[in-house]
Amino acid sequence: MIDLTEVPLVSRWYRPGLAFFSLLLAGSLGLLLAVLLLPSHTFDGYGTVSNGLQLLTSIACLIVCVSAYIFWSRDLLLIYAGFAFGGWTLANTFWYAYTLIIGPTLMYPTVSEAGFLGVFLFLASGYLEVFPSSAWSLPRLGGFAICLIILLSVPVYLIIQLGLTLSTGVTLLFFFFGGYLLLVSLSRQVYEERFLFAGTLMVIVAHLIYAVREAAYPDFWLFRIVGPLVVLSFCLLEIGLLQRIWEGRI
Repeated sequence: MIDLTEVPLVSRWYRPGLAFFSLLLAGSLGLLLAVLLLPSHTFDGYGTVSNGLQLLTSIACLIVCVSAYIFWSRDLLLIYAGFAFGGWTLANTFWYAYTLIIGPTLMYPTVSEAGFLGVFLFLASGYLEVFPSSAWSLPRLGGFAICLIILLSVPVYLIIQLGLTLSTGVTLLFFFFGGYLLLVSLSRQVYEERFLFAGTLMVIVAHLIYAVREAAYPDFWLFRIVGPLVVLSFCLLEIGLLQRIWEGRI
């Protein structure tokens, strides 16, 4: 195995990369605190700042994944993650451009949801390709069982309250795909890489909150945390990928 820590480009860009994504992560935490602590739960221009930070983060993650695969590593997870970030960037760009040009009339679900759901599928496929399988321990099995009950109960509750419609059906898909990604992450050794696993969990949480918000509670103030959570999750994922490159786990 090649010692990637001796490759000049890796040595040159690893720490600046960590610093850059740590800065973005700090920005996401600042937005989270604004939602949770400010009396109005927001500030003027919050939506613009949040969406801008999300796009900046996803584009940066895409560029780093592509560059890392070309110049530093042949880790296939970089390709799968690049597709996840790229699809999400296209989806969110469409959504944000539509609301800016035409107005806030875009009804859930839209074509954007395909890009958001794709994050789950690309990450799960990458984990299946790269990570070895792992025997289930009792704590992991118990934790997954609890999460599965929650993942099933939320969309079922929405369907009972709102009926089986296109919006609740798509929300059910979000929970199904999120559960699938969680299952893959726990059945493979993703959980052993803490930043990558933490980012995966945050990706699931952020997008499930998004789906519930769009389907049933668009004006609930707490759900404004979706944007910062997306930034936080992407930063954790990218930091985990950078660590894989630095440590030569290919």
